[in-house]
Amino acid sequence: MTFTVRWTTEAEESFRLIIHYLEENRSEKQTQKFVRIVRNKIRKIADFPHMFEASASNSTIRKGVITKQCLLFYQVENDVVVLLYFWDNRRKPRY
Repeated sequence: MTFTVRWTTEAEESFRLIIHYLEENRSEKQTQKFVRIVRNKIRKIADFPHMFEASASNSTIRKGVITKQCLLFYQVENDVVVLLYFWDNRRKPRY
């Protein structure tokens, strides 16, 4: 069964910021490749929502590796995968 995917505002904004960074600092080809990778990972998550490990700080949140530089945090609620936010590993963590 494929789960429905829902983007939060935070996921949309954090994804947009990463795309903006790539457009400004990398090639169009690299930006398009990143978008394809994200789409493919989201499709896989929709098919296998528990494929990534639960977060150590909150077991209801899962942390998926998109690329070496990007993580996706999401929750599974019944038959819906809720995309919470994308994390660019080049950023400094918030404390």
